[in-house]
Amino acid sequence: MDNGAKVGKGLKLSTNNFTYDELLLLTNVLKYKYNLTCSIQSTGTKFQYHIYICVESMPNLVKIVKPYIIPSMKYKFGDHI
Repeated sequence: MDNGAKVGKGLKLSTNNFTYDELLLLTNVLKYKYNLTCSIQSTGTKFQYHIYICVESMPNLVKIVKPYIIPSMKYKFGDHI
């Protein structure tokens, strides 16, 4: 639960150790299976990327993960939880 951060009103998943091709696969799963709008963004370090989940997908993401979030991590969802 700690490998991510609130960015604005969206959410960044720290996926630095995944390859770009692996992240393409993962973002397609997030899009088509869970209906989440997300993008792959560079971390600023060569060959390292993170996934950003857009603000419009936050309500849907919260519905999916809320039952599993421990209280000390709820702050990462801001006003959405």
